[in-house]
Amino acid sequence: MKILRTLIVGSIIWGLANSATAQQDPHAGHKGDQHPVVEIPLHNAAPRIELDIRRDKMSGYNLHINYDRFELESPRYANDTSEQFLEGHAHLYINGKKIQRVYGPDLHLPDKLFKPGFNQITVTLNAHDHSTWSRGGKRILATLFIQLDKRELILHRFSTSPIGQDSGIDLPSR
Repeated sequence: MKILRTLIVGSIIWGLANSATAQQDPHAGHKGDQHPVVEIPLHNAAPRIELDIRRDKMSGYNLHINYDRFELESPRYANDTSEQFLEGHAHLYINGKKIQRVYGPDLHLPDKLFKPGFNQITVTLNAHDHSTWSRGGKRILATLFIQLDKRELILHRFSTSPIGQDSGIDLPSR
């Protein structure tokens, strides 16, 4: 019975992850919040991104965006960096709803952003004009599927461009 339950839960998570990959559009269904996709030039290594989340000791959750080959910054500093990396900011989505722009790797997420039980957190890497960076038709994004009422908070991790993946272009990491 435990194996069957594990297979069913795994199938549901796999379906959600594949749905996110197939659509490659966490903005879908949010009128006025559709951002264009920009293909990363072949001479640039694709940015890589992964997410981690921990319960905060006081309240809410602390999200960490692990990334490289990307300058995550405010538009105020646009074009102040090396041409070697792409630059821009991130967009944070919780359960498909855009929450905010992100200019740094760490942020606190209050409890009020989540519904009880199962939640999805997605972060996309965006240019300063808000277009979403992509490689090979896939938006550069990472997603966490979390279960708030479980001891192990993270159920599944997904990234279209994980940190351990080689892009085939030899550039130094950030």
